[in-house]
Amino acid sequence: MGSDTVAKKESIHGTMLRIHFARIAFVTVSLPAFSLLFCFLSGIMFRFYDVNDTVCQVINVIPSISAVTGILPQAYVWRICIGLHATPRFAVGIMYYNYYMERLHLISSKHQSLYRNLLRLNFWLYTIENSCLVGVTYISNKENYPIHEKIFVVFMVASNCYMLLNTIIYRWSREATMSSSEQLSYKIKKWMFIAIISATAGLIFFFIRHRFFCTPFAFSYFSACEYVIAYTNMTYHLSGYLEFQDYYFIAALVSPAKETKNGDAVTVDEGSPRKPVLRRRTGDNSL
Repeated sequence: MGSDTVAKKESIHGTMLRIHFARIAFVTVSLPAFSLLFCFLSGIMFRFYDVNDTVCQVINVIPSISAVTGILPQAYVWRICIGLHATPRFAVGIMYYNYYMERLHLISSKHQSLYRNLLRLNFWLYTIENSCLVGVTYISNKENYPIHEKIFVVFMVASNCYMLLNTIIYRWSREATMSSSEQLSYKIKKWMFIAIISATAGLIFFFIRHRFFCTPFAFSYFSACEYVIAYTNMTYHLSGYLEFQDYYFIAALVSPAKETKNGDAVTVDEGSPRKPVLRRRTGDNSL
């Protein structure tokens, strides 16, 4: 770089809150994971016939997610956990968008416009998926089945499209040789997408068998596919930890950006804002 290269650095101080992203990721995923397990086990143990009841009145041994999270008090636990986990996920959607934008220089100039448009689409698919998860949680199938069903369909479409597009963008925005953590993240994303597509195909097949033919145990297989989809979806999103393992959520004071020229700090004289004052680095400061 030339001698006139200038970079801007912000100063963060007075930190009031500092949480490692790994803790946010695991807590966020644990909320729906353990609450769903609680709802399933308690529903099977204490409300077996209620949660396995279907309009076809055929044998059913595995209740659907909607059934075990729609009874009380399980519904309270499920709704609280989904509500708590949703807000950090909206923040992660923004983080992913900015994360991929920072890798724009790795994309050839003729494809950068397409890359930006796909990033916007990816962000909105992620946001729609998260929003629909909240919607399908708080509008149960017993309260309003038509709305619940439509939101669930939108959730499934948005989720599958997001996972496919995000996996493509992730690989596209890498160097030819990926690091070990990048390889692991890509492998998790790829296999979780394959698993959720397979489970979605099974979900549709068994739903048709149940709804139109009332086949015994068809709804149990449908429900099993639901749980596979739920936990593979959680695992897919948990892989984001590998992208942001060095990041923190911080509440602190941020000083205005200071310019650095060739490693030397440059501050602006208040009396003459157009004439920067050069201050040379001292010690082992790496900035």
